Amino acid sequence: MRTIITTTGTSLLTNAERHFKKDKKAITEDELRQFFKQVGAVAATAETNSLLKMAYPDDEVVLLYTTTPEGERCVKEVQRYLEGEKWHNVRQRQLPLEQNEAQFERRGLRELVNILIEEIGKAQREQREVIINATGGFKAEVAYTTMVGMIFQVPVKYIYQFFQQPVTFPALPISWNIDLLIEYESFFEWLDGEPRKELEIDQRLKAVAEWDRQRILQLLLPVDADGDVFLSPAGEILWKRVAQQREVAELLEDSAPSKIAVTDKISSSLDEVKHHYPKGTKAFAQKVAQFEAVEEIVGGYFEPTTMKRVKKVDDDGSIRVLWADNEKATNITIRTTARGQAQTLRFCDRYIRPLLLQ
Repeated sequence: MRTIITTTGTSLLTNAERHFKKDKKAITEDELRQFFKQVGAVAATAETNSLLKMAYPDDEVVLLYTTTPEGERCVKEVQRYLEGEKWHNVRQRQLPLEQNEAQFERRGLRELVNILIEEIGKAQREQREVIINATGGFKAEVAYTTMVGMIFQVPVKYIYQFFQQPVTFPALPISWNIDLLIEYESFFEWLDGEPRKELEIDQRLKAVAEWDRQRILQLLLPVDADGDVFLSPAGEILWKRVAQQREVAELLEDSAPSKIAVTDKISSSLDEVKHHYPKGTKAFAQKVAQFEAVEEIVGGYFEPTTMKRVKKVDDDGSIRVLWADNEKATNITIRTTARGQAQTLRFCDRYIRPLLLQ
């Protein structure tokens, strides 16, 4: 069984209004049902038109709808039609997308993102293929729905009203860059815990390099009327992607042991005497070399910071960290046998992060 997550708009009422030549508020439930019978499901709504061309009656269909009177009327009739046609796995999921402009981006779109990701995770844990049907709904909803699909590698389908077949945005075989969120994970975890004030944000980011600070601020919304700052919808998607990769990692096997001897894993570039690395660099490298999955440890360029942290986790099993003392820091690249972002992140969390916190 597949799961088809479908954004649901109000095309049914719009089309019925045009058909009956009367205000949509005056259209009765009986008239909506008659409208389905008179024009057919393909012409009646964008949702039924698209579902009939990309789904099957035994698929699970999740109808996401907005908390407005019109949205509730439309989703009710779409579900009624599908179940009348023997689609037995249809359920509704309410989206708190208020029409309050002040709350729309700060809370509404972030909730849309969270609900989409939650439904994707639920279906994947049940070993179901997931497809997002982004045909219905308003433009911002479609845009962020498509973004979630791209980043979480779920195909997104859309059917234009004058087309006979849906257009598919396939899951891309690439990993989206979440390095910034991994590098400053403690900040994003803190921000995600509760609403934060602008002054708190400024204080927290004061020690961060200007280039990175600006990149972080791009993932935040402007301060709202209450003085609070939230992750933007795009920032929410990327932050949830980090969490999802950790969930996936728990289902994976451990990285394979390396065939390289421990004494051969540390590059000669990490000679502390020759290059004046921060104190403890060689000792850190020696501890890392003891881990079976490690293949090579290579020194890199210096940075003007005293904060140890993970900087980058790559698909190819490479992890870049900053090792620092009270004066400076150096980049160190750790190459491992891990493959894929999830497995590499798992190795990093289990073995490398604890050493950086010592």
